[in-house]
Amino acid sequence: MVKIGEDFIKRPKYIVFLDKDGTTDLEDKKLNNIFDLVTAMGGMIIFVTGRTVGDIENELKEKKIKLPKIIVGDNGAVICYTKTNEFLEQKELEQEKITKIVDDFIKNGGNPDYIRFTNGMEVFASNHKEVAKYYRKNKSVKLCDDIYEKIKNEKHITKLVLSGPREQIKRASQFIEGLDYWTDRDTTKFPRKEYQNDRLDIAQKNINKGDSVRRLVDILQPEYGYMCVGNGFNDVSMFQVAIDDGMRVAIMSNSPDGLLEQIQQYSQEKKKGKVEKVPYNKNLANNYILKKAKCFETYIKTQEKKGKQSRRFPDLQRISTPRVDLEEFHSRNISRGTTWQIKNRDR
Repeated sequence: MVKIGEDFIKRPKYIVFLDKDGTTDLEDKKLNNIFDLVTAMGGMIIFVTGRTVGDIENELKEKKIKLPKIIVGDNGAVICYTKTNEFLEQKELEQEKITKIVDDFIKNGGNPDYIRFTNGMEVFASNHKEVAKYYRKNKSVKLCDDIYEKIKNEKHITKLVLSGPREQIKRASQFIEGLDYWTDRDTTKFPRKEYQNDRLDIAQKNINKGDSVRRLVDILQPEYGYMCVGNGFNDVSMFQVAIDDGMRVAIMSNSPDGLLEQIQQYSQEKKKGKVEKVPYNKNLANNYILKKAKCFETYIKTQEKKGKQSRRFPDLQRISTPRVDLEEFHSRNISRGTTWQIKNRDR
């Protein structure tokens, strides 16, 4: 058993770390059955996503899909234990640096209404009419009459997002580099597609999905290993962690050009792991996960019938890390120098 706060989780037989957008089809009516099969055989499914935890929770509830016990949000800035509403980790930005970033952005022509931020659970945005229209279907977004004032008074910011013309965002990115923060720049449809704005995500340095996968594997110690399924470059870090452990990686056929080749080359260089391409279909990776879950089911039943654990599930390396609970893990600080925080997310 693994202790999380005041709760206990049984050591899983295996874990499926699963990206959401472009990877998992939440409209698939079989998805709950897939989750049930994984759970019945002692496995776990953990969403690892760039979205906030609240956004994923709301969408799962709306579609009447069972809520995983653990969700990783904001590309690894937040790890939430949904059963007890605890944050296992919440990597926050310093208020002093946030103020500098926002003031510099506005001083150089940035629109305050194009500033957003998240606390890991919810997105906060301006109540400007165009922004409100952009988010009209998203219940996890909180609209603020004065987003600048809200930012100055918010103590728990995990990600800041600036949007605007390309040259303006490039200049902001250069300023933020001097503050030693992680940034990611891309195009955006916010608040209207025809504006052709760029978006700049800002978070603590070295935040990535792979770090969260590493931490959760160290804590949960899946008996027969784990696998990572995704479709984007923000999944690269968790793919690399899985390969380093000799695990299986599944990459969607709808992934950007070069991603599959990059991960295959990494696996070849390491001489570890197994990389698979998931054929495209309307249910994305759902059928693939079902297929692997059935393989686990057959293998686990066979081993239980034999009454021994001498064999390994094909292509999966058994995990043999020391057994620890979160309090001990916190005090030892064994994963890349960043401590775990255990706190209720309802503040």
